[in-house]
Amino acid sequence: MNCRRFQKINKSGGFTLIEVIISLVVVGILSAMFVVFMQTSVMRSYNPVVLAKSSAYLTSIMDNIGADYRGLMVTESDPLTTLNSHLSDSSYRSSHYGSSFTISTKRFDFPTGSGTVTEPSSASGSGKMLKVTITYNTLSLVALFSE
Repeated sequence: MNCRRFQKINKSGGFTLIEVIISLVVVGILSAMFVVFMQTSVMRSYNPVVLAKSSAYLTSIMDNIGADYRGLMVTESDPLTTLNSHLSDSSYRSSHYGSSFTISTKRFDFPTGSGTVTEPSSASGSGKMLKVTITYNTLSLVALFSE
């Protein structure tokens, strides 16, 4: 009698080898799909972090340029020309602001009356306004400095 009960339990429970193999194949396919999905999500989630870092870097550079300009307004007779020459000098720029960005400057004036504002085609123009554009990692930051 003991022998028959053991045979019934053995026949009625457990998985066959085919069922185990099919289950493992399905789990493998689902886990491969999950890994591919997570990998692309993780890579895309890094982009906002890079943009935020680049934006903070540009903002800190522009803050330093603004602080320098405020100091030049007190000490120099023509602070825009001095700031423009500092920003054009690569050794001054790298020692005060860093070196992994590009910068462009243009001087211009606002017209009196109802005229339109036009920027000079060259960076050596004269005017009472200085437009400073900083570019880093496809981001740009523009600031206007006036006398």
